[in-house]
Amino acid sequence: MNTASLSNVPILPETGGYEFVLEDLELAFPKHQIKEITKQWNNGKDVEQIAFKIRRHPDEVFLALFHQSRKGKIKRPFAYRMKGG
Repeated sequence: MNTASLSNVPILPETGGYEFVLEDLELAFPKHQIKEITKQWNNGKDVEQIAFKIRRHPDEVFLALFHQSRKGKIKRPFAYRMKGG
């Protein structure tokens, strides 16, 4: 859930009880790079191959693919959910 808006900006208490995640990754992508990542994935390349080609961390490529998957841009299966037993 995105809690930030013009009228509601969350302020974290200074308790030290929070950890920022993914702070070592670059989460912004030029639009042409997102298109290239999506194209490469849909053409059968794996995350590591794409990361090497575009010179990005594989985790960044994974996150871009996750983003594109949520938008319905991925044609090739990206992840499977296992049904509980």
